[in-house]
Amino acid sequence: MRDELAEALLAKVMGWTDEEKARERPILQDFARYKYDEYQQYAPGRRFIESLALWLRQFETLAERKVAYDFFRKRLIFISTAEIRHLVELAFPVVIQPGLIAKAATALSVDPQRSKYVVSSPVYTQVLRQTLFLGLSDGARTDVFRRSHPQISNEQLWHAYDISDEKAASMHKKLKKALEQQLGREPTEDECKFHTLCLLDDFTASGTSYIRLENGQWDGKIPKILQKLCEDNGALSKIFAKDDIEVVVCIYVAAHQAIDHIQSDLKAFNFPKGRVRLKVVHALPQEARLRSPDDDKIIALAMDDRYFDKVVDDEHADVGGTSMRFGYADCRLPLILPHNAPNNSLYLLWGEYEQTFTGLFPRVSRHKRGG
Repeated sequence: MRDELAEALLAKVMGWTDEEKARERPILQDFARYKYDEYQQYAPGRRFIESLALWLRQFETLAERKVAYDFFRKRLIFISTAEIRHLVELAFPVVIQPGLIAKAATALSVDPQRSKYVVSSPVYTQVLRQTLFLGLSDGARTDVFRRSHPQISNEQLWHAYDISDEKAASMHKKLKKALEQQLGREPTEDECKFHTLCLLDDFTASGTSYIRLENGQWDGKIPKILQKLCEDNGALSKIFAKDDIEVVVCIYVAAHQAIDHIQSDLKAFNFPKGRVRLKVVHALPQEARLRSPDDDKIIALAMDDRYFDKVVDDEHADVGGTSMRFGYADCRLPLILPHNAPNNSLYLLWGEYEQTFTGLFPRVSRHKRGG
């Protein structure tokens, strides 16, 4: 009954004829069942079609509602939980393992294209065990990553990059024990160290939370981790080799703006102990970003003060250097993730419930004002 009321409200808001209702209704129902009802930040009891009707009702004219509806139908990118899981499952074999195979092939003095031979060798087994996997956020889904790749030990994967001395010592002890079994002898001190570090995360649109230069100082997750690797007697540095460390930043989904930013800043950042590479499982097409003249109508709505709450242009938005109308750091994405709408997307899509404009997929912010 609630779905029927939501569909009736939507038809009224859009001024649809019976023919238009008959055309749009099954499409929207399929959208809702296939993806959009799984959005996790809807208010209790609310689902997609109701949210769509209430979102469109906020626009004051029918012409504006048609622009918003057309934008939703043609431009929205919603990455479902199943799709994210698939990208997590692809991360190791597609973007991480080839580098480990190349490293083992070099040690074996063979062509890395002989992957079956390399992977079956004791050298590859050792290279894999000397690789540590760390999550950069909850979105890393390290639990799914571990279950998808049983060849990776639970003792070489951790859900966070801030490791305690106790955890580091435990990892080192388990690494030594595993190598003793693999090698059939006491491993050397250098062998009892991790040589590759894989940093896992789900999504980036701007890349600034990973690495950025502020007032002549490097900030972000990547510089913090690389600095920990260089600290004398630090928890992380104790369990890694002294040099020739390979750091792989593996992102499941990334926008071109973020890829360009991270790669550019990594070139400028000095990591004396080794190399840092960015690997992306799925790069969003450049056309995903809103652009003129194709998206001029929705851009005009985004610029309209009636459909924007200036409270979101706070100190956190200042880091990105632009207004949040088009998302953090002017990313201009029409993208939604199932657990939360990224603030890099158009504000029209993610305005929070307590704000003057509520988005189609209201976001729950990590930064609470006044708290």
